Amino acid sequence: MSRNSHPVSLRPDPDSGLEDTEISLGDCSFPLRFNILRNSLTEAERKVGDYFLKNPKAVYLSITEVAQDSSLGYGSIIRFCRKIGCAGFQDFKVLLAQELSTFQESSKGKDSDLIYDYGEKLKSDLLNTIQLLDRNVLQKIARLLCQTRFVLTSGIAGSAALAHGFNYRLSRVGICSAVDCEGYTMAIRAAVLEPGDIFFAISFSGSTKDLLGSVEIAKDRGAKIIALTNFIQSPLVDLADYSLFGATDRDPFSCEVFSNVTRDFVLDLLFVQICEIHPQAHETIQRTFEAISGRRI
Repeated sequence: MSRNSHPVSLRPDPDSGLEDTEISLGDCSFPLRFNILRNSLTEAERKVGDYFLKNPKAVYLSITEVAQDSSLGYGSIIRFCRKIGCAGFQDFKVLLAQELSTFQESSKGKDSDLIYDYGEKLKSDLLNTIQLLDRNVLQKIARLLCQTRFVLTSGIAGSAALAHGFNYRLSRVGICSAVDCEGYTMAIRAAVLEPGDIFFAISFSGSTKDLLGSVEIAKDRGAKIIALTNFIQSPLVDLADYSLFGATDRDPFSCEVFSNVTRDFVLDLLFVQICEIHPQAHETIQRTFEAISGRRI
């Protein structure tokens, strides 16, 4: 089975004027595929995913046996397999069997080491994030950021630190920007954006109410919306002109508490791209470094 042959298309509202984007799930694991697509699945399809997460050895069952054991319908199982990028149930079984085999092999003769295991988990998340990255979209966003009059970067709760960090990077290359991570003032700032300005929205879930309200205000003002999230299907992605994605297969209700590494990695890649194309980037970084060097002991 080729695990690279079933990309997932992000198709915006046909009246929005936004471009279609294809995200290749490639070598992404089943738990990752399930989590990043969770918002696009029906309740029945989510139950299928939850069933296989809890019962990975069900890979050795037939679809009839799975339906009987789980009380799930045949149609829901087949639709679930196709939505996460597999041709059908047999294709999905191969994917799951490969992962189960790899896990069992890696677990042989190895004592548990929390630090090592967590490092391996982050390494896997970063490789999956690279798999999800659309290089063309990254370049387009970098060009927009270099050309715009003003950038407002926002994120709430666990995403606030990322917003502040990215705003700092933008300031170091001379891009006029600000950061706001509080609902009321975020909305006020969004309301005074001008056409062509950029609202850079960072949200793990892509469903944070205060952030979405400010994004809608900014969009009505004619600002470009750039999103960074962990869900391929979300209200934020629907509103955005361009979207970038981090990848993790942790529990979607708690993983932002553990790590922002993958989304910070995406922001790093974007900043590297900006430095490549911004005509005064390196000169400005040097100048801003000199401006603060005297403040060090």
